[in-house]
Amino acid sequence: METLNIWSMTYSFFSFVAGFVSLSIAIYLSPHWKNISARLLMLLMVSVAVWTLACGMEFISPTLMLKLYWVKIEYLGSVWLGVLIFSFMLTISKKKWQLNKTGYFLLSIVPVLIIFLVITNDNHHLMWSKVWLEIGANAPVLVYIRKFGFWFFVAYSYTLTFLATVILIQSLITSRGLFRKHLLIILIGIASPWIPNVFYVLGVENLKYIDLTPAAFTISGIAFSWGLLRYQMLNLIPVTHETVIESMGDPVITLDMNDRILDVNKAAQVLLKIKKVLPAHETLKEKFPLLFEYLVKYRRDPRVETETSFVFEAFAKYWNYRVFPLLNRNEKHFGWVIILRDITDRKRAENALKESERIQRIMLGATPNPVVYYNETGEVTYINPAFTKVFGWHIGELLGKKIDFVPKENLSETQEAIQKTFDQPDCNNDFITKRYTKSGEILDVSVISALYRAKDGSPSSMVVNLTDITQIKKTERELRNAKNYIRSIVNSMPSILIGLNAQGIVTQWNTEAARLTGIRADQAEERSLKEAFPQLSTNISNIEQIIAEQKVRKETKITLPIDGKTILTDITIYPILSDNFYGVVIRIDDISERVRIEEMMIQSEKMLSLGGLAAGMAHEINNPLAGIIQNTQVIQNRLSKDLPANTKASEECGINLEDLKTYMEKRNVFSLLDSLKSSGQRAAQIVSNMLSFSRKSDRRKSTHHLHEIMESTIDLAKNDYSMKKQYDFCSIEIIREYQEGVRPILCEMSEIQQVFLNILKNGAEAMAEEKISSPLFIIRYFRNMDQVVFEIEDNGPGIDWETRKRIFEPFFTTKDVGSGTGLGLSVSYFIITENHRGVLAVESTPGKGTTFIIKLPING
Repeated sequence: METLNIWSMTYSFFSFVAGFVSLSIAIYLSPHWKNISARLLMLLMVSVAVWTLACGMEFISPTLMLKLYWVKIEYLGSVWLGVLIFSFMLTISKKKWQLNKTGYFLLSIVPVLIIFLVITNDNHHLMWSKVWLEIGANAPVLVYIRKFGFWFFVAYSYTLTFLATVILIQSLITSRGLFRKHLLIILIGIASPWIPNVFYVLGVENLKYIDLTPAAFTISGIAFSWGLLRYQMLNLIPVTHETVIESMGDPVITLDMNDRILDVNKAAQVLLKIKKVLPAHETLKEKFPLLFEYLVKYRRDPRVETETSFVFEAFAKYWNYRVFPLLNRNEKHFGWVIILRDITDRKRAENALKESERIQRIMLGATPNPVVYYNETGEVTYINPAFTKVFGWHIGELLGKKIDFVPKENLSETQEAIQKTFDQPDCNNDFITKRYTKSGEILDVSVISALYRAKDGSPSSMVVNLTDITQIKKTERELRNAKNYIRSIVNSMPSILIGLNAQGIVTQWNTEAARLTGIRADQAEERSLKEAFPQLSTNISNIEQIIAEQKVRKETKITLPIDGKTILTDITIYPILSDNFYGVVIRIDDISERVRIEEMMIQSEKMLSLGGLAAGMAHEINNPLAGIIQNTQVIQNRLSKDLPANTKASEECGINLEDLKTYMEKRNVFSLLDSLKSSGQRAAQIVSNMLSFSRKSDRRKSTHHLHEIMESTIDLAKNDYSMKKQYDFCSIEIIREYQEGVRPILCEMSEIQQVFLNILKNGAEAMAEEKISSPLFIIRYFRNMDQVVFEIEDNGPGIDWETRKRIFEPFFTTKDVGSGTGLGLSVSYFIITENHRGVLAVESTPGKGTTFIIKLPING
């Protein structure tokens, strides 16, 4: 006799729990006994309860004989599990083939045989040959030497369970939603006990003596309970046809061959306004004449389905009307079945949809924009009249076909737009492209595409709305061209043009403004004038006042420091006043060159006047001057030379000629006469220079390279004794920047040399007076279009503005009295401008040197 331990009590407890849970499920299913699936599940739970409860008793039984008794009871439940599981899975899986009574009988043969073998095992030992009580395990258990009958039973049960599991897994794979959860719960319930059972049967270590299968049915019970209570697992069990018909929301009426009412469901009772039907007591014609008319009309056909409408509860309703022949098991026609379905909501929705489609067709026909519907393959299913009007094709030409009206250069962007439309089915895709018309004309079009959805919400076709924007694009191009044309005019103007709005923000900045200031338009625009052009902002104020007064304001000869130099400008401010814009346009004209030319013209006129005056004066002075010089020379000859006439006259006068000479020398008369003669000759030279103002040189011109004349002039200057007395020309550095290949020009060499020498001499004297430590000349020689240009630049003290204005005037000089005649540069000016039809100009900044510019025409 054994003593119960904790393990025996534990195993027994779980077995009892599994038994009671299974028994509870069986009781819960008992009201559904007529349902074959519910009946099979209930029997399965009863079998599990028998097995698990007997197993619990086995664990707590104290003796070998008592344990063996409960083992035999266990077989009464366990032998049916494989059969019941297989039968249950066939039923709920809804396979085409199902078990009939013969099938159940054949499946029951083996369980009945096993029960018989267990009960009579002491006589034949086909189930086990020996059994003893093993006390070495956690709990005292029976150990068997199994025989053929047991292994046959195991193979039979496992085969049926395996087939049931395969059927269950197939159904699980193809199922969805709640039904899938039901099948998953059943799978857990079946697998939970059979896994430990396999371990026990195969003799896995630690489980080879203890069969935990009954205890594992606790998990199965919990799973089935959860499925029945939480997920209404009974819903997957087929119900009887009476229950189905009764629960239908559609009225169902059965008639005999004489059109008498045999049966109606609850929905039909409400429709016919009857509470109870006595079979074959009332006819359909009496209860519902309208339905009878339809029955008479349509029952000649085997199966009829149509739609009708009649008033129900004071409201007109639409019905789906179906008539089926009623057949018995022998396929003999013994009546009719009428099924009505209320389709009022559906019909109303369809009517609303039809009305919506009608309105849509009206709108599509009225819209001026072409509209095309495409199916999934890109074939046309609809085009509106506007498409025909714009593109020329009619619906009959395009229906079911693809439209070939996309130019090759627009094909790629069109394909991308189509793909984008399908990738974003809930969005509209718009782009601008080109399309051919039927006549071959190319139109600019704006395209908006979207997916058209079917009733189930799936994209079924693509809708494309096209807008002919050819005229708009043409107008845009014309406006763009006009804008570019105006911009080109503005940018081609030699003046600075700056546009400002009423707040003083730059809106326009032309090319000349960018060139002179070094600030690009994109850097200046959207900035204030003070930021973009601070030099100008000091001269521009009260923009609001200018706009309000609507008067043009002009400032003349305003100096502006731009890009490191100061220029003389005229500033004109034009107010702009339109419906939506207030501002001003500032025009800045660089008048430095114009002022210089004006000054040169004034100077030229002055010098021409002086030239005429000088010519008259020269002629008037020349005769007495010639007499003075000539008579001075005669006096010198008569006083100093031993001429016969002088000797004779002195003897006649009683004067010693030698004594007279001595007297003259002591009184410096001869020196005075030399000085008088020198002054006369100097005056004669002045007269000669003055005459050059009034007439051009009559010397013949020839072709010369100007740089060669310059080099000879430099050599002359280096060897000029009078220049060496004042400064050493050789100490001046000369940098030559001669352009190669400049062609010779027609000129008078000596005159050009005189000009060069005058400029070099003046520059050398200016640098010597200022004691420049490193005097320098930079001589540039190059061709500019049809002129050759000589630039002679020094690093002397420079020339102020007032002096520069008068530098070419005759007799104007900044030197001390007696140091210069004031005619060197004026003569040079007339040599260049009058004799050679060139230009002589000067540029200078005080303290930074002076540059003389000589421009001579190549063709003389």
